[in-house]
Amino acid sequence: MTALTMEAYQPDRSLPAKVTRRLTRWSVASPLKASPQRTQICFTFDDFPKSAADTGAEILDEAGARGCFYACTGMAGTRNLSGDLFDAADLTALTAAGHEIGAHTQTHLDCARSDTATVLADIDTNLAQLAAMGLETPVTQFAWPYGETRARLKPKLASRFDVARGVLAGPNGKGSDLMQLSAYELDESEDSVARATAAIERSARLPTWLFIFTHDVRERPSPWGTTPDRLRRLVRLARNTGAELVTPSMALSTIRGKEGA
Repeated sequence: MTALTMEAYQPDRSLPAKVTRRLTRWSVASPLKASPQRTQICFTFDDFPKSAADTGAEILDEAGARGCFYACTGMAGTRNLSGDLFDAADLTALTAAGHEIGAHTQTHLDCARSDTATVLADIDTNLAQLAAMGLETPVTQFAWPYGETRARLKPKLASRFDVARGVLAGPNGKGSDLMQLSAYELDESEDSVARATAAIERSARLPTWLFIFTHDVRERPSPWGTTPDRLRRLVRLARNTGAELVTPSMALSTIRGKEGA
């Protein structure tokens, strides 16, 4: 699968597919067993473009924040509508700065429309390629491409990853499925900024675990990306609420009461 076909691909939007997505979300594979005592906010980047690795990471660094960058290794060194995609040097620089690298499959396949063996093999290739590119840190985080998964597939990843992030909007707390955590998308629209802003402001009153994800970070972003100004506004807002702006692994450790472990 090339970068071009990834851009053109659209998950199934039929009524049966929508019903299946709802049932999949209700089927909890790995429930979070503790409630956040302090709000944890994870800024994350899918695929991930070089603009996320430099501009996005720089914005997080300014606020003393750490994020997660989900790497689709089949895209490494290519270019698509999100701009130039990451390479091995980006993996090294990000981990050295304290950010986290997550898995995102090798071919960016739709996991809801692929058989289990194919999905697991694709993930194995993704992990092997990350290691071959010089990544030395364990990969314990995963993001579903397009946010697509299946109820019977989610438990298969529970032994491979601590967390698998989805794309359906919402906060996470006790009982949330660690194999399909909710997230707020930050795209080119101002509406997405408003939704993320409202979620961050609510989290200041009620401790929760939030994910905010985007793709490229450029002045003229793709439909799935955002501008540096919008990202910076959200990061500063999150910091000013007193939330912890951390990687998913750090957030999970804190929520489970294993901070510093």
